Amino acid sequence: MARDVKPNVGAARGGSRRGGPRADGAGDARGGRRVSARGLAASLLVRLEREPATRASELLQGALGQLGDVRDRALATELVYGVLRWRWRLDHALERHLARGVAGLEPMGRALMRVGAHQLLVLDRIPKEIAVSATQDAARALGLGRLTGILNAVLRKVAASGEVWPGGDDDPAIAVRASLPRWIVAALREAFPDAVEREALALRERPRVSLRPTLARGGSEAALAALAAEGIETQAVASGLIEVVAGDPFATRAAGEGLFVAQDGSGLVVVDEVAAACGGALADKRVLDLCAGRGVKATALADRGARVVAVDVSRDKLDELLRVAARLGVHERIEATLALDVASEEAATALASLGSFDAVLVDAPCSGLGTLRRHPEIAWRAAPEDVSALAALQARLVAAGAGRVAPGGGLVYAVCTFIGKEGAVSLPSPFEAVARIDLAPSSGLDAFQVRRWIRSV
Repeated sequence: MARDVKPNVGAARGGSRRGGPRADGAGDARGGRRVSARGLAASLLVRLEREPATRASELLQGALGQLGDVRDRALATELVYGVLRWRWRLDHALERHLARGVAGLEPMGRALMRVGAHQLLVLDRIPKEIAVSATQDAARALGLGRLTGILNAVLRKVAASGEVWPGGDDDPAIAVRASLPRWIVAALREAFPDAVEREALALRERPRVSLRPTLARGGSEAALAALAAEGIETQAVASGLIEVVAGDPFATRAAGEGLFVAQDGSGLVVVDEVAAACGGALADKRVLDLCAGRGVKATALADRGARVVAVDVSRDKLDELLRVAARLGVHERIEATLALDVASEEAATALASLGSFDAVLVDAPCSGLGTLRRHPEIAWRAAPEDVSALAALQARLVAAGAGRVAPGGGLVYAVCTFIGKEGAVSLPSPFEAVARIDLAPSSGLDAFQVRRWIRSV
């Protein structure tokens, strides 16, 4: 069920657009040449610079169909994520050989240079001479033959000289070795003063795909059996999730039948805290998810028996939430509500019309820095000045959510970031803080801050 509540009460930052390369020098194969994995990767990297609301995962999903060979699709994926993950490190190696620096290159030249450097410095299965020549070929296929000279000269120097990393444990040195902007390293130092580089490098690890089995569709037993029957290698983990070892689970019949949905283990920690706010069990409890987004947590709550009111600012996200809920078989326990601004008096009235809840979840918009393993592009888009604006929004959302908690109920606040300012929210009496969880990047999960309060009767 979906309905509109016209002053907005929840917030989530804007969505993204999908699609493949464009015929503007950012991605088509010209002159009848077939697009290559390297050319496609460079094209998508240019688009990611130009379109800051777009996610790498969504661009890849829309574009990989242009590559017929599964090995080419794997290479393009590795190059996009690899360049995003190690961009600062790659630029550090390239800068020594560019008079005007990497920033002085045109966008496609910059992307191709990084694609070439990633093959030379990070990947070990591609011969250096092939890495250089194939990157030049990608430039030609994109109609950018004028770039082949500088690509050849610089990449050959990088191949010969390798990398020279700075020593020391200061922020600039760690920033290069962990390929993170210095301000993010400084934020890590504040959060983890005794393990700065360990936590920084943990953010650069490749995450495994994890799946949440759908209880309404038979749980882990049904999902594991169905995936095994389709040749997907998996393993169950202690959290109740399924980790994918090999294969694409999302191309299976099991995915279409709703036997699972993708979810990081940190998300289940949040769901568990909502259950704790309801006394340990969610069956027939009424839960408000104030910033529901695409509904990963909302559907998890409904799958455990909760009756969920999911609020978000994006109709597209709510529509996707309802589609996913239907596939998982939990749609009858979810009501979707569109809303626009939490700050107004009208918003408070709109929220009041929803009634009170056993638990309220505020999974607030945040810098997202805790998800850098899965979304490395965020590192190059977020800025320190964003944090103060986000903290103000987070405080308003918590206050709005607190007003809908029934006596004896609980409020759970979660942000996927390690920045202390984003986790530093508080509630006045009659709320009592009862739980605080801080997940570090080295936990192997997304870095999250989770807070839980109980409202006294």
